[in-house]
Amino acid sequence: MTPTIEIHDARDIFTDAPVSLRLEGGCIAWIGAPGTMPDAPPPARRIAAGGRRIAPGFCESHLHLFWGGATLSQLNLLGIEGAEAAAQAIAGFAAETPAVALLVAYSANYEVLGPGTRPDRHALDRLCPERPLLMIAVDGHGAWANTAALAAAGLMTCVPEVENAEVVLGPDGKPNGELREGAAIALVQRLSTSGGREGLVIAGDEPGTVSPADRAADKATLAAALAACAAHGITTAVNMDGNLYLADLLTEMEAEGALPIRVSTAMRLSPAHDDARIAELIEAATRPAQGKLGFGRIKMFLDGVFDTWTAYRTDDYPGRPGFRSEPLFTPERYSALCVAADARGLQIQVHCVGDAAVRLALDGYAAARAANGPRDARHRIEHIDMLHPDDLPRLRDLGVIASMQPVHPPGSSGLPLEPTVSIMGRDRWRDTFPWAALAGAGVPIAFGTDWPTAPLSPFNAIHAALSRTPWAEDVPDQRLPFEAVIEAYTTGGARALFAEEGRGRLAPGMAADLVLLDGDPRALREDAGACRAALTICAGEIVHEAAL
Repeated sequence: MTPTIEIHDARDIFTDAPVSLRLEGGCIAWIGAPGTMPDAPPPARRIAAGGRRIAPGFCESHLHLFWGGATLSQLNLLGIEGAEAAAQAIAGFAAETPAVALLVAYSANYEVLGPGTRPDRHALDRLCPERPLLMIAVDGHGAWANTAALAAAGLMTCVPEVENAEVVLGPDGKPNGELREGAAIALVQRLSTSGGREGLVIAGDEPGTVSPADRAADKATLAAALAACAAHGITTAVNMDGNLYLADLLTEMEAEGALPIRVSTAMRLSPAHDDARIAELIEAATRPAQGKLGFGRIKMFLDGVFDTWTAYRTDDYPGRPGFRSEPLFTPERYSALCVAADARGLQIQVHCVGDAAVRLALDGYAAARAANGPRDARHRIEHIDMLHPDDLPRLRDLGVIASMQPVHPPGSSGLPLEPTVSIMGRDRWRDTFPWAALAGAGVPIAFGTDWPTAPLSPFNAIHAALSRTPWAEDVPDQRLPFEAVIEAYTTGGARALFAEEGRGRLAPGMAADLVLLDGDPRALREDAGACRAALTICAGEIVHEAAL
């Protein structure tokens, strides 16, 4: 039975007004001014908030749980700049993990080894000459392997064909170490401790036979990821990828009472999947919710990222006349999948970085509406790094959710400006990461981090949202006010999951999904460390508690 909890002398994050709450049966039973709580039986726990701010639990609207959990035992290179710093970090990590077959580092900037450079296997050989090393780019769409890793994967003798991906070759016809997109990265990632199963989840493919020990390890990886979420005040995790294996793992964990927070997971449809596999994944996505676990969504990718020139755009890439990249699905195939998924009542979410990808995504949603009739579908577009102005009203008119990540603009959260802003092109800067434009047009926004491509902390992301600086004087300021940023992390996330009637607000009858904060959240504009989660409550249960 869920314990009764009283929280006294807190302050509402939105109004800063003093407030107390009584939680019963997993819901907010009462909320009001301190000292006015009606008489009731003593609670199981009485918490003196001491004036700390209280907020609805954060809804992390875009993360990768399995991959994020796997990175907790890998080397984080975010913020590492220069070959010397990278060499020191890798050497230290290698010394700490002598038995690991493949050293895996993540969140490496594309110019991690120095301005104007791009890693290759020869550069990585100088950093780590003997042990296999895989360095994954900050966006997860590129990676680099040293010669030892490429040889261990068999790529130095034979490079297989990979669909919608590339093992980049050097002048000698051998791999130069760069791996573009997931199918290429997976060729080396399978040598890792996890067997690369996190990559298979992202691709929507199955791992085949998994030993009981590996299955238990994978559940432990997910548990670690969920514990990390709870420690940051996150009470709902919206997982962006999935296969049948992950769905089964999460279902088992829910049955075992091992989900501390709510999880919504999608099924990933890939261009490589045949009709039978597509049907299988769509069917899996229709599974009913169970306790803290929800389904009801599919995920597709329409393009890649700017740094590998795989973002699909409406104009030519600077310095590459006639080249705009290509969509991962043909328009006909993509629209057919939208129609099929929408007919089953599923929510569709699509990775779109370039503005042509966004336009194609909207075309698919329009096709689904035309074929199946209008409904409150709340289909989503993930990222929207670039948006053509002509498509702004289409997002509103089609009822699309803009799922955005305030940590993604170059110059934010440890990301350098180059090479991304030059690849985007100076004359397109005004069309990038258009949060304020979307909000002004009435498009609902939900915020997340895309963890582990960026730090999981919502406080770091809120700081990034509030402190973002335009890249030039003629580039619009796309920042949102404090209240709108918090809403995008709470009520906006709940609405994107059709859960706004029960989550995302501080009101009687709402779910007891709450976070009590240490520090002043409004000070996050200046300092990413100005605030932290002191207490996280999900469904009326305390799932994280720091010293109060």
